[in-house]
Amino acid sequence: MMMHRIISSIGLGILGVDPFTAVYLLSMGLRKEKKSNIALFFLSYAGFSILTGAVLSALFGAAAVDLLKSMVPGDDSPFWAILEFAVSVFILVWVLRKIFRVGKKKEETGKKAIGGSRIRCLSVGIMFAISCFTDPTYYAVILLGGETERFLASALLLSIWFAVSQFMALIVYTAIGLNLLEKLVAFVDKVKEKRLKSITRILYAVFVIIAIALLVDTGFYLFCGRYLF
Repeated sequence: MMMHRIISSIGLGILGVDPFTAVYLLSMGLRKEKKSNIALFFLSYAGFSILTGAVLSALFGAAAVDLLKSMVPGDDSPFWAILEFAVSVFILVWVLRKIFRVGKKKEETGKKAIGGSRIRCLSVGIMFAISCFTDPTYYAVILLGGETERFLASALLLSIWFAVSQFMALIVYTAIGLNLLEKLVAFVDKVKEKRLKSITRILYAVFVIIAIALLVDTGFYLFCGRYLF
C-alpha cells in the first residue's frame, strides 16, 4: 500500500508541476543574490509546505482537506480576481522582456552578490508555500498521508510530491549551489537557438493567450460579479 501511495504522489507531482518557482530562483541567481538568501527562500518554501501538510495530515487525516478548504477563499471571492490580474501582468511582462531583450545576457557577470534581507527571503518563501493551498494535488497528497496516520509517512509523501512538482526549481537551485547557473542558462539558450525557436514562440503565444484569458476573467468578475471561467 505504501508503494502505491508513493507512486500516486509521483503522479500528483507531475500533475502539479510548477515552473514559477524556477523562474523566481533564476531571477535571484542572475541578479547575484547571496546564496544564503536563496537557500533561505527555497528551504523555507519546501520546509513550510511539507511540514504544514504533514502535520495537518497526521493530526486530522481526511478532515485536513476540509480544514484547508476553509482557509482558502471561496470560488466567488475577489481574491481570485486580484490573483488572476497579478499573474496575467507577470506573464505579459515576462514574455515582453524575453522578446525585446537585446544582448544583455552577460552584462551582470561582474556584479557582486546582493545583500538582500533575510526576512524578505523567508517571508517570500512562506508566501510561496501558502500558494500550495490553492493546488488540488496538494490536498490529494495530504489525503494519502492521512490514510497512513503517521507523520513521517505523510512527510515522505509530501517530500516526493514537492521534489517532482518542483523539479525545475531543484535543477536551478542545484546549479546555483554549484556555481553552474551561467552554464545552465547558456545551455538552455543554446538548445533554444538550435532546436526550440519555433516551440519557444508557440510557448510565448500560449502564455500570452493565458494572460489575456485571465484578464478577461478578471474584467468579467468586475462587471458581472462572477467568474467567466
